[in-house]
Amino acid sequence: MSSPPQGSSLASPVHAAAVTGDKASLLRLIASNPDLVDQEDQLGRTPLMYSVLGDRRACAEALIRYGAQVNRSDRSGRTAVHLAAQTGNHRLLKLLLSRRADCTHRDLRDITALHLSTRHQDTRCLALLLKHTPPGQVDAQDQRKQTALHWSAYYNRPRHVRLLVRHGSNIGIPDQEGKIPLHWAAGHKDPEAALTVRCLLEAAPTESLLNWQDYEGRTPLHLAVGDGNQEVVRLLTSYRGCNVAPYDNLFRTPLHWAALLGHTPIANLLLERNRSPNIPSDSQGATPLHYAAQGNCPDTVRVLLTHLSVRDEADLEGRTAFMWAAGKGSDEALKVMLELDPELEINRTDKYGGTALHAASLSGQISTVRVLLDHSAQVDAADVMKHTPLFRACEMGHREVIATLIKGGAKVHLVDKDGRSPLHWAALGGNANVCQILIENNINPNAQDYEGRTPLHCAAYGGYIGCMEVLMENKADPNIQDKNGRTALHWSCNNGYLDAVKLLLHYNAFSNQMESTEERYTPLDYALLGGHQEVIQFMLEHSALSIAAIQYIAASKIQAVYRGHTVRSVFGHRKNLLMKHEQLRKDAAAKKREGENRRKGRTGQQAKEGQKEEKPVKPSEVLRDQEEDRGNEEQYKESKESRLKEISSKTKVNEHHNQVYEAAQDSNTSPRLREVGVLPSRTSPRRASNSQSPSSPPLRSEEQYHDEDSTRAQDDSRKCIRPKREGSSVTAPEKVCHGPKEVCRKSTQEIREGSSSSLRLEHSNKGGGIRLIVQEKEASEDIYKEEAVRKQIKSTRTHRSKREDLDIVTQKLGACNITESRSSRRKRESTNRIAPVENTEPSVQSEEMSEKQKYKERSLSARPTQRPATGKLSRCEDKKSSGKVHRSSSGSHSRRIKHGELEGKIVTRTPSSDISFMRSLTIPIPRDCSKLGQSTADWQQLDIELIPLEARLQLVEREKARKQLFQRKKQAAMVIQRAWRKHRSKKKSKTIKSSHVHLV
Repeated sequence: MSSPPQGSSLASPVHAAAVTGDKASLLRLIASNPDLVDQEDQLGRTPLMYSVLGDRRACAEALIRYGAQVNRSDRSGRTAVHLAAQTGNHRLLKLLLSRRADCTHRDLRDITALHLSTRHQDTRCLALLLKHTPPGQVDAQDQRKQTALHWSAYYNRPRHVRLLVRHGSNIGIPDQEGKIPLHWAAGHKDPEAALTVRCLLEAAPTESLLNWQDYEGRTPLHLAVGDGNQEVVRLLTSYRGCNVAPYDNLFRTPLHWAALLGHTPIANLLLERNRSPNIPSDSQGATPLHYAAQGNCPDTVRVLLTHLSVRDEADLEGRTAFMWAAGKGSDEALKVMLELDPELEINRTDKYGGTALHAASLSGQISTVRVLLDHSAQVDAADVMKHTPLFRACEMGHREVIATLIKGGAKVHLVDKDGRSPLHWAALGGNANVCQILIENNINPNAQDYEGRTPLHCAAYGGYIGCMEVLMENKADPNIQDKNGRTALHWSCNNGYLDAVKLLLHYNAFSNQMESTEERYTPLDYALLGGHQEVIQFMLEHSALSIAAIQYIAASKIQAVYRGHTVRSVFGHRKNLLMKHEQLRKDAAAKKREGENRRKGRTGQQAKEGQKEEKPVKPSEVLRDQEEDRGNEEQYKESKESRLKEISSKTKVNEHHNQVYEAAQDSNTSPRLREVGVLPSRTSPRRASNSQSPSSPPLRSEEQYHDEDSTRAQDDSRKCIRPKREGSSVTAPEKVCHGPKEVCRKSTQEIREGSSSSLRLEHSNKGGGIRLIVQEKEASEDIYKEEAVRKQIKSTRTHRSKREDLDIVTQKLGACNITESRSSRRKRESTNRIAPVENTEPSVQSEEMSEKQKYKERSLSARPTQRPATGKLSRCEDKKSSGKVHRSSSGSHSRRIKHGELEGKIVTRTPSSDISFMRSLTIPIPRDCSKLGQSTADWQQLDIELIPLEARLQLVEREKARKQLFQRKKQAAMVIQRAWRKHRSKKKSKTIKSSHVHLV
């Protein structure tokens, strides 16, 4: 006979025979198949385990005799010893232990037979197992770190506790929650648990065991109070080392738990045995009175208030126990508190300005609200947000509370700190019935807060259809805009509430309303940004447009209107031109006909006169004809003269503007001042003559030019504004324009009287052009020194040799201050824009010119191989030249010097030391030479080696420094540009993010 497979069902014959005690059938089956002795069922149990569960000792002995395994375990890891200890079968446990069964075997949860033996009142199994358990295995812990002593305390087995303590079990081992066996014994609700607690404390009555805290900070006293076991509390507090007011992790004492759970006797007991004069508060600042009032325990409240150390103190939020009771609707506790303390502040406020009536209204405690109103509570008390109890009741939708408050005199037209009415808060909460009650009490449904939002905006933001319908039925306008230009439809589309959108459009909400922000979004734009497809489809079906579409339509219409306007304006302009042309043509035809008629009349009259020679001619007719002919000739001459004057005036204005513009350009580009009375042209005469276009007006004669200069000088003298200064005589400029070789000068008498003239450019506000203004300055001492040095040079020029001339040049060049900065030079030159002008007689001028021409010839003959003068020397000479005016020579000479050399090689001078040297080097050039375009470089030839080496090195160093400064400025400009672009991009991204956050 084959053996059945392992893991068969419970209905196997061998298991049935073992559990029922049918020894004969069991033996017959085993005899037929010996492998059936340890056959397992679905739970992994053998026939021996079934005989132990059925308390069949005979079957168990037979199975052991036929070789059944005593320590075989089932699927949960338990053996036959575990099952015998669990059922309390002392006889079978003794049989199994006699067959060398392992009593320390652990199941899958590390539970031994010793743990399971504590579940029964009988201690024989526990005693038998303790005899066969090694000494170190008495405190074996399961998966929750609990020993057999923990199990005995949990099941409230005092005899088991004594037996285990007698066999050396440790009472101070904490389990997985940090509890020792005393915690489990004190936390039992059975009054006889005090005996188990006493057994444990008799083993080791130490203060550490009494006040042992688990991982949540609770002591055995906390657990005893929590279970309401008065005997255990009395027993624990009877020990001197017991702490009556220990804190748990929430800073709550056993008195807090007693007040919260309403254990009045325990609270009284703890108050009696509390040696501290003050009642501690927990982490929220709440006292036991707070918890007693919140739990509506009037007896506990009475016990606490009758104790001298208990007072109604505020918690960390400033709320008293009276406010806690009002918020929870503890009417009985309120009445007890009002009874025991008649002077109780019923309108006392918390940290946020809320009263007990605020708390009751927020939680909807109608009976508490009535109690408070009956005791004269302030119905319109406002908190820090200016919310009255009515606001909080409207926000939460407590209709009965709202009706009671309104009946008690609450004002419905108040607004809070943000300008919102109770109707706004009712709409934010979606309370349609509350909205109806408030509207019936004459609240405006279109009331706007400080942001311009109405209650309909608030309801649309939350998508509350019922509230929106109530508001719009009571004439709430769906098209009201807030300060950002948003309507209720904007908010509904933004949050994707399709039903709210349909309702708003049903009540004629405008679907294309643009907001007043920079983006000018419409409701459809918000739906597109949120990705609400159903709302987008519905809005498009109802002719909604985005801002892009609106802008396109507006641009198209504007373009159409503009095109029509341009067509009409062009048509009108052309029409006017045609009308003028037609009128001119008619006038010309009329004049032509009139002339022809006159000619015909004159010819006819002459013919008649020829035919009637004998008739005398009347003098009146002859005079009339002569007057007519003279009038025609005068009209023709006047028209011709007017045309010529117009052409000449245009030419004068153009030339004057060109001269002034070129003078301004020369003054801006070149730091050297012009030393002429009138600013010269920037181009040479030859270049100017070549650059004239055929369309330009004809050149005028020199006499006309001087006539125009004289008239312009008269006009400028009338318009000139001269500042008056002390000690200086201001005179009008003397007009001298005699010929092509003469220029405008000041008289020698004016120079000797101490007045010097300088020309400057000024923009005229009235005429819009540029004019020259003469400013008088005091320079008498410099002029006297200059004349003395000039006379000395004239007297000693004939006796000076060529070598001495070179020494003078070298000394004067060395005296020039080359290291002067460009900014200081420009500042000094701005004060003296044009050098003073001398006015000498023609004879003196010709003598000076002849002497200087001879000096030039001697210097050229002495140095035939010298190189032409550089820009530096010409620069220095130009700076130090006298006030004599050369109309074209100085201008042409300055034009031939490169601007880079002028700006890079600057030689400065001091006016007191260089006048003689300047006079010696300044040789006037005749006007004829300047007209022929000859350069001053031909007669100003000096050797470059005459300049000292230190000066040249300084020039090189200055040029290097200038280039380095330019590079640094360029790099700084690039850094600034990059920083500016980065700032702009950050600012743009921030605005985009803020707009998205605002939309959300």
